[in-house]
Amino acid sequence: MLNIWGVMLFIRLSWIVGEAGIGLGVLIILLSTMVTSITGLSTSAIATNGFVRGGGAYYLISRSLGPEFGGSIGLIFAFANAVAVAMYVVGFAETVVDLLKESDSMMVDPTND
Repeated sequence: MLNIWGVMLFIRLSWIVGEAGIGLGVLIILLSTMVTSITGLSTSAIATNGFVRGGGAYYLISRSLGPEFGGSIGLIFAFANAVAVAMYVVGFAETVVDLLKESDSMMVDPTND
């Protein structure tokens, strides 16, 4: 969810504020900041308990929760990373298309956008 929120907040923030209003837009940003902060503090607490080897976040999750929960959360983690890559590619492509339209590039036209 943090990966999806990151792309949405940086690219779609003006649309979110236009639809939800300034108050709810600020609330969304504050909730995202709170979730990110809690996740960062939890990861820091887990990482300080021992030596982190290869595997990164999955290694931390599987060693902290055990192999049963670690395996199931690892599958969700892998799916979340795949969705995050798709969101990053869409966000990058939208930004590049907007930049090419502003510079009147021949690469982008209304038919083949």
